[in-house]
Amino acid sequence: MLILASSSPRREKLLREAGLDFIVEPSHLEEHVDEKLKPNELVVELAKMKAIHVASKHPEDIVIGADTIVVFENKILGKPTDEEDAYRMLKLLSGERHTVYTGVALVKGEKIHSFVSATDVSIKHLSDLEIKDYIKTGEPMDKAGSYAIQGEGGKIVDHYKGDFFTIVGLPLKDLLEALKTFK
Repeated sequence: MLILASSSPRREKLLREAGLDFIVEPSHLEEHVDEKLKPNELVVELAKMKAIHVASKHPEDIVIGADTIVVFENKILGKPTDEEDAYRMLKLLSGERHTVYTGVALVKGEKIHSFVSATDVSIKHLSDLEIKDYIKTGEPMDKAGSYAIQGEGGKIVDHYKGDFFTIVGLPLKDLLEALKTFK
């Protein structure tokens, strides 16, 4: 059986649309990581922690763990704590380029395979009104960097270089390839 160790509806939707048969079992793990890790190492470590936690209850199954972060000027922008925090992040990203990292880990018993995907994203110059109107949609509130490219947030993205699905939170092509060899 395949298990997604995530409560992200976006990741679940991507896997369903890819035709995979799986169940969802979020890890609900408190994230404690080494602050000295580089962003690409951090997302992989978080993905592994989530997958290992769920896999400990399902040693015969393949567990997928994933984590996504937004990095701007070497600072990690996680999910906003409130609307003011979302505004702060979107103001920082306005007219700028940042990198989205998604780490993925596959775990079955003692076997672990992990990888990271990175995509550069440029946000349009946004007025204060545009930022506030976007925040009013509620969409930014549970997204790293305070935007969702697959939703209303797609309107604020100027362009990106890399994998669209990395920005959404699950680099699907890379995951499907990894699953072929992992089994």
